[in-house]
Amino acid sequence: MKKINKRLIILSLLSFFLFLCPLKILAGSASLTFSGNGTTYVGREFSVDLNVTNVNVDPNQGGISSIQANLVFDSNYLEYADGIGVTSPYKFHINKDYNYAVGGFGSDGIFSNTKIFTFKFKAKKVGSTQISLSNLKVTDASERIAATINSKTINITEPPSSNSNLKSLSVSVGSLNFNKNNTSYDVYVENNVDSITINAQAEDGGATVSGAGFKSLNYGNNRFDITVKAPSGDVKTYKINVNRKDLRSNNNYLSYLKVGDGTLSPSFSKNTLEYNISVPFSVTNLKIDTKAEDSKSKVNIYNNNLVSEETVKVRIEVVAENGSVRNYIINATRGKDPDKPLSNNNYLANLTVDNGILSPAFDKEQLNYIVYLPYEYETINIDAAVEDTRYAKLERNGDSSLRQGNNPFTFKVTAEDNTTRTYTVTVVRGINLLDNNLSSNVYLKSIKIKKGILKQKFNKKRFYYTFTGGKITAIPEDENSKVIIVSNDDVTTIIVESQTGDIGDEAQMLSNDGI
Repeated sequence: MKKINKRLIILSLLSFFLFLCPLKILAGSASLTFSGNGTTYVGREFSVDLNVTNVNVDPNQGGISSIQANLVFDSNYLEYADGIGVTSPYKFHINKDYNYAVGGFGSDGIFSNTKIFTFKFKAKKVGSTQISLSNLKVTDASERIAATINSKTINITEPPSSNSNLKSLSVSVGSLNFNKNNTSYDVYVENNVDSITINAQAEDGGATVSGAGFKSLNYGNNRFDITVKAPSGDVKTYKINVNRKDLRSNNNYLSYLKVGDGTLSPSFSKNTLEYNISVPFSVTNLKIDTKAEDSKSKVNIYNNNLVSEETVKVRIEVVAENGSVRNYIINATRGKDPDKPLSNNNYLANLTVDNGILSPAFDKEQLNYIVYLPYEYETINIDAAVEDTRYAKLERNGDSSLRQGNNPFTFKVTAEDNTTRTYTVTVVRGINLLDNNLSSNVYLKSIKIKKGILKQKFNKKRFYYTFTGGKITAIPEDENSKVIIVSNDDVTTIIVESQTGDIGDEAQMLSNDGI
């Protein structure tokens, strides 16, 4: 072929066959067509799709299995950019010089209209040109079938204008010094000007202008955007700030503030914005006497209904002529209903510890608890909350820093009617087993009988006694030792455990009827 202005790009799609079999003449047909937008402009990249259409093949032959062809286009008008197989499982690849491609359908033969490839081109110059195929060969698994080609016409125009400048910009009131390269303007008008008309014209006849026309004005700054969209889609925005002079008063002060049911604290001053007042239960809303300092201001009162035993924020709003707002707040506390029965709820709602386990588990009726901790724990946090959160008060006592042995914590709940309930938590911190100075003393210092006597003289090494009277109290010789007293019928046993964990001989106490 003689080369003039056209460049022939060869696209060869080689077939892959499912199996070897002798060629057999069978009828069949199909068309190869290009689709896509046929209009573009110089410098723009565009795509066209290659489609198999009008497929008429013997279904027993596995459909169209391969296509071979040369891609023809005029390289004066078009520049080849890329080629992509677009429908799985139709697989293609193209060599690095983009002029040779191979591929096939194998067992996934084509039986119906299918897009199989996309070609990408870049338009180079104005004019009309075509994309087509030559030397087309289409086969099924065993034979070649008849195929036709529909070429694609591409019309190339000059690129659209990217001119997004305004040719003119003006306002009906006030003035601005227009320059197409300046996108921001300030316009000043008098306070009696409540509207303005903005006129704008694009430099390019194909561009569109939005945002111009009649505009209502508020006092102060009014921003308006004028947008110019070029034929290419490029956009430029011109900003106009129209400042309407505001001569309205900005005075939003009160001249005085009085309350008919009590005394404000502190005394009123127009610069003081928050006050406190307490009123009796009989006052359901405040009687407020007030006036704005400027007669053109408006005064509004909000949230004036009071609630028993609660503090309500009553808000006095002063709106100046120009709309600026100042709020004065009165924290109004209404008294208690004298006829309301006082709450007697003095229960805890919960009781928790951050170390160890509270024993027994918390029950609001259970008053005494114990927590055992090893020596390594030096502190504990105990949290408690009252059930009656409105009226009940909680008093805590106890040191979070723990000493060895017993550490008592009390939680006293006082109800509204002043009745009390006290919960006790005893935290027992263990001894330091590595301390060589721990005492092993398991002796008693004394035994005392409430309303009675020992019949034998006390001796720390004597372990059997008889007694008369009631409750027995035993004092250890070492204050760090533990004393356990167990009563069973007429016999009471006293056990002493030292710091080291040693246990002495049990002292047996017999009642006066015992011997």
